Amino acid sequence: MDKHFKKNQSINGYKVTKRLGEGRYGIAYLATNEQSQKVVIKQLKKDMLKETRKKLFYEEKILKSLDHPAIPKFIGKFKEGSTEGYILEYIEGKTFDQLIRRNEEVFTKDEIYHIADQLLDILQPLHEQNIVHRDIRLPNVIVKDNKELALIDFGLARYVDDQRYVKAVDYWYLADFLLHLYYTTYNGLETLERPWYDELDLYDEEEKFLKKLLGISKDKAKYHSIDEIRQDLNKVKQIHQRKKRKRRGLM
Repeated sequence: MDKHFKKNQSINGYKVTKRLGEGRYGIAYLATNEQSQKVVIKQLKKDMLKETRKKLFYEEKILKSLDHPAIPKFIGKFKEGSTEGYILEYIEGKTFDQLIRRNEEVFTKDEIYHIADQLLDILQPLHEQNIVHRDIRLPNVIVKDNKELALIDFGLARYVDDQRYVKAVDYWYLADFLLHLYYTTYNGLETLERPWYDELDLYDEEEKFLKKLLGISKDKAKYHSIDEIRQDLNKVKQIHQRKKRKRRGLM
């Protein structure tokens, strides 16, 4: 059983402020030092340390190898008795989980395309280093105060092995993430349940784009790189702009 840290408890020179959340591998806390620097204390779960110690330390190795403003920096490790974990950079902002589930924020197509572009900007350097995140979900993407995005929680991140850990996993997660944004404009008044591509107001190219990301295209077409995804996303954006101009011309 893991003993949770308490508010104001001191860990490696940092004072715990509050608990941020809990995942499969660890429990995250917000903490500060004497200079008021905010960090994330990630307490690794003991049962996971016993069973999958090697898997847990992929996060450390991967974060140490990355230097990107949208990815938290690895600051250090700590050990308090039988408890151990990481100290990570704290990134200010709100997660998409908070924005959608708590704030009920709605995203336009223009905003969705911009978010997709930003996520691709973050994924590109990862994939260039043969790293896959494998957990691009609403709670793991932050909108910073300057409106730029950040990707957190690298607990499931791995190096590509062309078998289990492949880049297509991140493509699937990207599509699933975008679908959550599309659904913020869906009224959901119908009683008959339909597939997402029938429920959502999508252009043909949008539907093809999302299906290809998910790996469910009728022609079994798949993406092989971020650049290919960008090309098709740009086509979707161009179609959207033409439709907008056409609508304005009719008004």
